[in-house]
Amino acid sequence: MHTLLGYSWAEIASILAVISVLFSGVYWLIRHGAKVLNNAISAGTFPLQQQFKELTNTIRQLNNNFEEQHKSLKELKDEVEQHDKTILLHDEKIKRLEERK
Repeated sequence: MHTLLGYSWAEIASILAVISVLFSGVYWLIRHGAKVLNNAISAGTFPLQQQFKELTNTIRQLNNNFEEQHKSLKELKDEVEQHDKTILLHDEKIKRLEERK
């Protein structure tokens, strides 16, 4: 009968079968443990995730309000400039009228 390192082929096949079962068991334990740990972390951080979502929505709303206020302020500035031009035109007309008198 043929042997390798003093073991028969049947013994070597049995040893390889046991080693493969052990490795697959360890692999399953690691994957299962990782899933359980991931689920625990997700459940534990769920309130924090909700707060981040609310904070993001609040920041978006503030940004929209800021843009609206900036647009409104620009419109107001343009209107004030228009009034300033009108006042200057009226001042010039008044000066001309006073000079004619």
